[in-house]
Amino acid sequence: MRTTALALFLLAVSGPQAAPAQPAPGAPAAPDVMELKLGLADAIARGIENNLGVAIARFDPAAADYDLDAAWGLHDPLVTGNFTHQSTDTPVASALQRSSTLFERVNRGGVGLVGLVPRLGWTYEFGYSGVGTTSTSSIQSLSTEFRANLTSKLTVPLLKGFLWGKEWTQVRTAGIGRGIARDEFRTALMDTVQGIARAYWNHAARKLDYEVGEKSLETARALLEQTRAQYEVGVVSRVEVVEAEAGVADREFRLISAENTYRTAQDQLIDAVFGTRLRPTTRVELTETDDPDRVEAYQVDEGVAAEKAFALRPELAVARERVAQQELQVKFALNQRLPRLDLVGSYGYQGLAGIPNPNPLFGIPLPKGAVPRDYSDTSDFFFKGRNNVDWSGGAVFSIPLGNSSARANHRKSQVLLRQLQTQALRTEQTIILEVRKAVRDLRSAIQGIEAANRRLEAANEQLRAEQIRLEHGESTPFEVLQREEDLVEAESQKIGALQIYHDSVADLERAQGTILRDRGIVIEDALSLR
Repeated sequence: MRTTALALFLLAVSGPQAAPAQPAPGAPAAPDVMELKLGLADAIARGIENNLGVAIARFDPAAADYDLDAAWGLHDPLVTGNFTHQSTDTPVASALQRSSTLFERVNRGGVGLVGLVPRLGWTYEFGYSGVGTTSTSSIQSLSTEFRANLTSKLTVPLLKGFLWGKEWTQVRTAGIGRGIARDEFRTALMDTVQGIARAYWNHAARKLDYEVGEKSLETARALLEQTRAQYEVGVVSRVEVVEAEAGVADREFRLISAENTYRTAQDQLIDAVFGTRLRPTTRVELTETDDPDRVEAYQVDEGVAAEKAFALRPELAVARERVAQQELQVKFALNQRLPRLDLVGSYGYQGLAGIPNPNPLFGIPLPKGAVPRDYSDTSDFFFKGRNNVDWSGGAVFSIPLGNSSARANHRKSQVLLRQLQTQALRTEQTIILEVRKAVRDLRSAIQGIEAANRRLEAANEQLRAEQIRLEHGESTPFEVLQREEDLVEAESQKIGALQIYHDSVADLERAQGTILRDRGIVIEDALSLR
């Protein structure tokens, strides 16, 4: 069952490259170990799909899209409706009223549409309302009266709220916020690609360290066997055998430490590349297909690299977009300091219908056909002549005395704008420092590799010479072990120099903002939610 589960895991993450490591015939059963060959480009591609850091950052742009939709939604028209029924029985004592109680039944209802014009800040209203009244009043010409109104209203701000209303400012702010979310995702993606590259080369370096440790242990064991053989024939003393044994024990200890470091680096790479597919019992042997010894000569100019960084670094884009957001807030706050002056106008029509009172007070009924009888007939009054038109126009003016809150908010927004502008300058300065350091690190890394190669050649020659001296009885196992230790240190130094070089390449690409472009990563492909 465990073998099947592990095989399914690796089929999911590696495809046909993965294959189980076959134990030697007769060897004891070992934990299931799967071998996987992995190139840096493949590791980065898999990491973009599986890395949890990228997955978390991927939600922010989607949320920003909804924020922008919500801001636009503030301009969505609002449909309104209402209905009420009122019943009133009123005692009366009047010569004009035939009964001692006045009965009235009133039904009111209406529908409307209210909305806001984007950018301009105009408020519009369209409404239709109707009232049906049934009454026992003797002085009413209609015992059942129907009235209908069709109205429109427009409010136009001329000062406060004109072009800088709260809703429109929110739309513009959310639009910039959408760009910020994408640039922040680009930042997270760049950091992830840089981290995967570093984890890839760290794993390669730690694996080479482990292999150097294995070779060193083999050399020490061979020296121990040779020293024991010489001791048995009386060529060397027991002290030299003990020295060789101590050398073996020392290298066994170092190998244990190197293996632990190597396994930790492997887990870090698996986590960065495969995400949640790492399990407590997972045993994978990763092999890098990219050659750590491959070194390219870079001709880098700090000025050109800085120009690229200023054009491509998402951190600088975010800083500038936050300045643009705050500039909107400054303009909005300045508009809020103005007095309110709104033009208000309305235009509408009225309609009337009803059932004539059968018992009018003076016995004079309405002429037949003077008023339509049904409620639906009230619409006949609409758009017929001008006698039923209802319109109005005017202005509303208001200003708070002192206007302290608006003035304070405006000044605060100016202070925050200056702070964000200073932060943008700090970001530019940080980018310059990062570019300078990345260029310097890459140059020194290339020089370090050259120096490490020279030391490694010398250490190899010194060990070979010391081994020849030992064969001729002119040296001791201790001195050979010292030379071998020098060789191990030289090999580790070269491994470290190569790792620094590869890290410096990734760091330079990250510093000048080209790490996604150089590796063929399309931001829109990585942006979509999984």
